[in-house]
Amino acid sequence: MKHHACITIGINQYQYLQPLSYAQRDAEALQSFLVERGGFSPDKSLLMSDTSSEVWGIPTYPNRENLKDWIEAMCKEQLRSGDRLWFFFSGYGLTHEGQDYLLPIDGNPADIEATGIPLKFLFENLQEAPTSELLVLLDINRSQGARAGNTVGAATMELANQMAIPTLLSCQPDQVSRETSALRHGFFTAAILEGLNSGQCKTIQNLCHFLSDYLPQLTDQHLRPKQNPVFILNPVGKIDQTLLPEQLPATAAMASPNGNNWVNSSLEHKNNGVSPKTTDNQVNIPLKLGKNHSKQTPQKSSNQKSSNQKTHQPSNQTQSQIDSPAQQNSTKETMSDRSFLQQLVLWSGATALLLLFGVFYTNRSIFLGQNTTERVSTAPLELVEDSSTSTSGSEPNSSSTATNNETTQTPQVNSEVLLERSKASLQSASASSFSNAIAMASQIPQQDPLYPTAQENIERWSQTILDIAEGRAKAENFSDALAAAKLIPQSSRPIYEQAQQRIQKWEQRQQEIEKSFAPVKAAQAGIKPGQASSYNNGVTQLRKIQSDEISYPQAQQLIAQWSAEILKIAQSRAQKKQFESAIQAAKLVPVETSSYDAAQKAIANWQTQLKANQNDNNN
Repeated sequence: MKHHACITIGINQYQYLQPLSYAQRDAEALQSFLVERGGFSPDKSLLMSDTSSEVWGIPTYPNRENLKDWIEAMCKEQLRSGDRLWFFFSGYGLTHEGQDYLLPIDGNPADIEATGIPLKFLFENLQEAPTSELLVLLDINRSQGARAGNTVGAATMELANQMAIPTLLSCQPDQVSRETSALRHGFFTAAILEGLNSGQCKTIQNLCHFLSDYLPQLTDQHLRPKQNPVFILNPVGKIDQTLLPEQLPATAAMASPNGNNWVNSSLEHKNNGVSPKTTDNQVNIPLKLGKNHSKQTPQKSSNQKSSNQKTHQPSNQTQSQIDSPAQQNSTKETMSDRSFLQQLVLWSGATALLLLFGVFYTNRSIFLGQNTTERVSTAPLELVEDSSTSTSGSEPNSSSTATNNETTQTPQVNSEVLLERSKASLQSASASSFSNAIAMASQIPQQDPLYPTAQENIERWSQTILDIAEGRAKAENFSDALAAAKLIPQSSRPIYEQAQQRIQKWEQRQQEIEKSFAPVKAAQAGIKPGQASSYNNGVTQLRKIQSDEISYPQAQQLIAQWSAEILKIAQSRAQKKQFESAIQAAKLVPVETSSYDAAQKAIANWQTQLKANQNDNNN
């Protein structure tokens, strides 16, 4: 029996990067859809996120070690020939020395090679899986990720092409993949879920066409920089690979997030056997779809195909196959596309009429020939009274007064600009970005028709800031959590009150942490490189920290490091034949540390050499 399996990974609370808001939600929503509606096997569907539950006592926390172990176990042990596997990742990705990396929750941009997961590792394991029915979905180009590697994705495209693994990227290498509080998802995931829920995406080809059209429209709709997805499909025959079991019913309902449904008791997490590597004899032609391919009609694609067959150009043949409808597509699906276009035209027309009506209403005095000499303020960012019409030391005339009243009462044009600019200012999922948007929207006065919309946005953005602050607090980053929470305006009263309660709690927690770490900082301040006694004194201070204190784990880590450093100092002296000094340093290695036994053996060895040297000198 064929199984449909998936690995869905979503990471919010990075240890070394600004937290994301909806990556975990992306993974939960997709995993929930695939299991509850997509026909995927619950016992072969794995979710790895900040809060995902253990599977048979094995952690699914998405750090580097766990991610690598689960990928190997899934690809090499849990799949059989004919099974289907989806791999989905939502989080940060970086490029380092020409190689793309996925960043686990403990990934450090300052040490990518040691803490990141190379995409090559992922694709090599997928290639060794006993099935060739694979699909990789990667949302790895978040805004902060682009800072350290602005071409992330190029190396991944090359790997996917070489290893013949269908791969969908959330944007082109020179673009940025984003998330939005309006959808509470990344745009890429929101588009995938919409396509799957529509029931129109039966094959990889259908999904590629849908994303090519829908994803750029979605980002435009939310006033964000455009995202054009990238597809690597090699060999070309894989474009007809089905996505979900045929019996899946079409529905428009969005799946709700869910946790792990994994119940495979046969899993041996650490015993990753290697399955024989399969070979693929199909035509090796890479396929990359961009925005230029989404507007071609079936008739045009058919003509292209006929022409390309005459000229024998493989790349054009590939384009023809993806742009022309597959033979199994029914007339019903074609009519559905036409219906969508008709609805789009109707809605566009209705929107245009509403905009024209708004222009007429705002400037009705001009159209009706009344008070044509009045002036209306069009300042885009500030709504102020225009006092330039009155002369110094004199009373304003009735015409000027009417003008000012008209400006104050009907600032609709300015309000629309303010509202749109506040949305456009959300260039990143940072607390300060949402705070700036709130400041703009707050300028819309209460009597304005757009005031309710502005207040709704302000409340939603305030909640997002609080979510960001709570995420930072959960990661024990209380200083940044407090900075974010203090950006919430008093106008959002319920959320503001929640934020004040959190601030009080986090300030108290931060004080406790600072108090607990004070001895650690004092010990670190006393360290003098190359001086063994300073490390020994530091260890003595750290051992006073009790096991129930917050700083205890770090203290134990420093004790081990400093003990090893004392031994290194002793060994360095011994290499210089300074055996007496080396012995004195080695005796400072604290007992009950990992370096103590090695230090005792070294002392015995150096004492022997010291006696031998003394005997040689006496003779």
